[in-house]
Amino acid sequence: MTTALIDNATLTAVQRILGQASSKSRDSVDMDLIAFENFVQARLFYDDVSVIDDYVPSLRESRHRAFPQVTHIDSSALGLQEIAATADAIAADIHPKIQGGSFANADFQALFELLQSHMVCTWDIGGSIYHLTLKVLADEGSQEFKKYGTVATAIFQELSDARNAGQWVKPNIELVDQYGQPITKDYRVPHARWGNGETGEPSRAIAPFVASLVWVANRAVFYTLAAAHMKADSFLYPIRQAYQQHYIAQRFQYHVDFPRRLVSQVSASLGHDVAEVQTAGAPGLAACDLPVFSAWLAQQCGDPVAALFALEEIRLQQPFVEARAQLNELHEAFHDQSLNQGNRKLERLTNAVQRVSASMREKYSVKTRQGIPLTRLITVYNTLGGMAGLAPLPKIDVKVPLPPFLRDMRREVGFCAVYRNVMNDLAVVASLGELHDVLSKRIEIDQKAVSYSPKAESPRYRKSHSPFKSPM
Repeated sequence: MTTALIDNATLTAVQRILGQASSKSRDSVDMDLIAFENFVQARLFYDDVSVIDDYVPSLRESRHRAFPQVTHIDSSALGLQEIAATADAIAADIHPKIQGGSFANADFQALFELLQSHMVCTWDIGGSIYHLTLKVLADEGSQEFKKYGTVATAIFQELSDARNAGQWVKPNIELVDQYGQPITKDYRVPHARWGNGETGEPSRAIAPFVASLVWVANRAVFYTLAAAHMKADSFLYPIRQAYQQHYIAQRFQYHVDFPRRLVSQVSASLGHDVAEVQTAGAPGLAACDLPVFSAWLAQQCGDPVAALFALEEIRLQQPFVEARAQLNELHEAFHDQSLNQGNRKLERLTNAVQRVSASMREKYSVKTRQGIPLTRLITVYNTLGGMAGLAPLPKIDVKVPLPPFLRDMRREVGFCAVYRNVMNDLAVVASLGELHDVLSKRIEIDQKAVSYSPKAESPRYRKSHSPFKSPM
């Protein structure tokens, strides 16, 4: 029996798409649509979809009613509080540093690389003095500016999630200029073209943005450890999925190019499923190219709420029942410690999954002006041999009865993490045309909410001085 462990951020995104929760900005819509598709695929391809029940206490009952098809796991059970404390400690050990306008610590550098996005800081004039300002490194109005702005907005949303979890994140940010000089209260901008280069407090966006990044790391680590503990596959909010792969590669001491290899796997020509098998103890990759099921459901139903009702019906149809059975076998094969490259059973199962995915692309795809949108889902299989890289997991009391969907917790197996290329998926969502309008028709924008409006920094002028700004 396979279990997909999703996070509360994904369920909140689904509720924003359904109009059950308000959105702070239109910039968050496309990222939420990716999370909506994540939820749809989890329901289609897993026997059980579970969430750790640590949402806002006053809203937990209403969330249970909103998602009766999801298993809600008591956050105080199964040693999950011990895992949360471990994630807190790991995230607290991250030391954010911005040097010369770029995020200089390895953790955030890796995240932005996997997101294929660029955020920078420059000195901008405000009130006759310079203030450090957060910007998107792209020409204003360009497609890159829109995508990077969507990523930045999704990161900022993480701070709201932290508050919902009762957490207050306040990291200590180290600021260093391009010459290696620390930026202190009496710092003056070198070669400034305005006044004497006097500086004031950084813009109010920088501290919340960095705090949001730390929370992304916290949640990615928490759900990675929780998924490994529960023998589940993690389906996280897209930003967290990206950081998770950095964490996994770092902890398991995979080759330095492993996260980049994931990006290349996702970016390769769609329509051709991929499976790479490694020997036990090393990660295995399986990439499955799928239609955008949420778009097909929207086309059939004309409404996202009706689409979720229809989802519960079509997941019982034979193609999806068969797909879940084959994916169950595929999981078992990857967790078999005697598995070696060229294993005939694995090859047979991979071919079967590829046939199913090809059939689904034919039956459940939609056509847009840009063609047939496809999304590539990569599953990273981490076998038992590599589990030593993770932080210690809680011991399971063998006397405690476990529900059927958690019966594998007592087995010594590896775990899986699901990854997708956020930038590719944003392009797919943007290409949906009229179906994008159908999927987002119930979204309500909270007009009183404070949202982040990204500023642009043209790559051509990033290192240039002007009467209005200077490089950091």
